Amino acid sequence: MHRALLWTFALSVLLACTSSSAADRGRVAAGVWGGQHIRLDVADDGTSAVELDCAHGTISEPIAPDHSGAFRAAGTFAREHHGPIREGERAAADPAVYAGKVKGDQMTLTITLTGSREEVGSFELVEGKTPRLTKCL
Repeated sequence: MHRALLWTFALSVLLACTSSSAADRGRVAAGVWGGQHIRLDVADDGTSAVELDCAHGTISEPIAPDHSGAFRAAGTFAREHHGPIREGERAAADPAVYAGKVKGDQMTLTITLTGSREEVGSFELVEGKTPRLTKCL
């Protein structure tokens, strides 16, 4: 009986030490973050897809907030256009920086193009919130 309890305890400790959530690894957990004019889908591997009213982007590395909640991650940003999309047409994606701050289930996010340093916009997102997008028509 004593040996069984010891074995159960050891296994519990081992599992606690080896399993870790995204937050334990210092990054934003997978899921949807939504806000006005923006949707952020964080994948299990830490990469993210960004969808805006008339644009889209990717974040190619995990969003890893520091001790104060601030983060900075590299990615791409592509503007979309009104009207039909021609067969084989691909939007040109520019390198971009996604920076902001996470506090609980709230996130501020600013997108800045790397080359021109143009600030595309700043957004307020909430984890699990349904985004409000108006796509280009």
